[in-house]
Amino acid sequence: MEAIHKEVMLHGLEHHQIIIDGIIRELDLEAYAFDIRLILIEAVTNAYYHGNLSDCSKPITIRYLLMDQLLKLQIEDSGAGDGKVVFPEAVGCDELLEEGGRGLYLIRCFSDSAEMIHHTMYISKSICSL
Repeated sequence: MEAIHKEVMLHGLEHHQIIIDGIIRELDLEAYAFDIRLILIEAVTNAYYHGNLSDCSKPITIRYLLMDQLLKLQIEDSGAGDGKVVFPEAVGCDELLEEGGRGLYLIRCFSDSAEMIHHTMYISKSICSL
């Protein structure tokens, strides 16, 4: 399999789901569409609200690399990136239904690894041949 390495930039959340669906189609990962869509929607939404403070003029960059059976994602916001981001190990039943706080948990659950360094979220996910 030939490696695919690209990036897209978006502003705000107006077209983010269309862009994410395009990435999934381009990588031919429809079998993993639910997981990848969930990871990217949560990461981009987090970047917009928490990194860019809901400012549509600030860019969000999605970088993606598919090589062999590993998908690597980077979601970079335009924030200061000086806060500590914790990907929770678990959330309570009450928190699952709350508006905030579950996105990082879901990213962690649906990926192999996830970490935030400065203002970029690094995510990896194994892709198995079907």
